Amino acid sequence: MNDYVTDEEQVERIKKWWSENGSSVIVGLVIGIGGLSGWRFWVDYTTNQAGEASAYFSQALDALQEQRHDSAIEQASLVLDEYASTPYADLAYLALAKAYVETGDFARAASQLESLIHQTDEPSLEMIARKRLAAVQLQLGKLDAALATLEIDYPPTFTAGFEELKGDVLVARGDNQAARQAYQKARLANPAAANPRLLQQKIDDLGTGGSIG
Repeated sequence: MNDYVTDEEQVERIKKWWSENGSSVIVGLVIGIGGLSGWRFWVDYTTNQAGEASAYFSQALDALQEQRHDSAIEQASLVLDEYASTPYADLAYLALAKAYVETGDFARAASQLESLIHQTDEPSLEMIARKRLAAVQLQLGKLDAALATLEIDYPPTFTAGFEELKGDVLVARGDNQAARQAYQKARLANPAAANPRLLQQKIDDLGTGGSIG
């Protein structure tokens, strides 16, 4: 499941952006929708909600890092139950999915990722969730579902990850020719694959030549 954890940098960028800009976005929305009447109370409330959600989410991440999976699940679930209107709810789905993956509960991991895909308004988070969901579906042997999850118009920055994972699914299906094509797309992608040497080994295992330049 190494592919599952290669998107952490993108998640960190999203978290940092919300940390720096979330309050101002909320203020702008409130003023635009409701005018000045009552906006100060609402801004204070939503800012406090986001702060509390951030604290619980940070606890979930700490628990994940320390492999305290029950605690991670508890804290991330609390974010979803009590702070669903904050941006941390989307990130809580990712935390829950990761906790379930690390405990081998792939079905529950898939459920969390599917929920995120359907609910998030953040395109990058949707792409991360799709890639992780396809990896989980591969683990579950749901090969057609995994390919369907990946068969979308993804941004170029996700080409390497999507195509390498698509190649893995196609190898599992026994379609080596299509897998080779997917791996080659991943090899030529910019930014490059997370582990170019491993990708090249996958290509070599299919009997192709060439190297990563």
